[in-house]
Amino acid sequence: MRNVARIKLGYYPLPPSEGVRIRRLLKFPTEAASVLDPCAGTGAALEQITNAAMADHYAVELDAERARQAQTAGIKTIQGNLFDVHSKVERFSLLYLNPPYDSEVGSSGNKRMEFLFLRHTCRWLVSGGVLVMVVPHGRLGDCESLLAEAFTDFRVYRLTDPESERFDQVVLFAVRARIKATAFETNRQKPNQGDVEEPSPAAHGGRNPQ
Repeated sequence: MRNVARIKLGYYPLPPSEGVRIRRLLKFPTEAASVLDPCAGTGAALEQITNAAMADHYAVELDAERARQAQTAGIKTIQGNLFDVHSKVERFSLLYLNPPYDSEVGSSGNKRMEFLFLRHTCRWLVSGGVLVMVVPHGRLGDCESLLAEAFTDFRVYRLTDPESERFDQVVLFAVRARIKATAFETNRQKPNQGDVEEPSPAAHGGRNPQ
């Protein structure tokens, strides 16, 4: 099956109740922040997690009808395959990732879409910018080395909507940073350390896109 078909079949939109919870855990600056969803669907999740914030919205969506809906909602949307899209590095303040749940089969071995989407887009996030990534809990390990190379200040919360529980989804918050080589191994263990926390608007304050 081609990657395009895999991406379409792996589309699982964020339940609205989870979007509300995630929004409560984010703080935005008073000036406009640039936010990106590279697998945007209709753009509903991006709008939910940035509700009432000063933000310029950008998106990529493969499906033509969903891309049209996102564009109609006022989100600057590219309709196409994310892996054909390129951006300046350190362009966005917040990156929201809810990538397709599937694998790519290639000559270098199987790579999860979660890893491939993160690898393709993480350089677009400014230093100090915030990653919000929704994935099945068991798939965090597929991204741990990449996360350890480029992010810090990890927080993981369990999603509790019935549809999210069906996929054992969590949301990972992390901050883009330059990680010293000597700190890599310690940093690599952090996304999977300890218990996953229940989502709570009061927990640890909010993440602040720079």
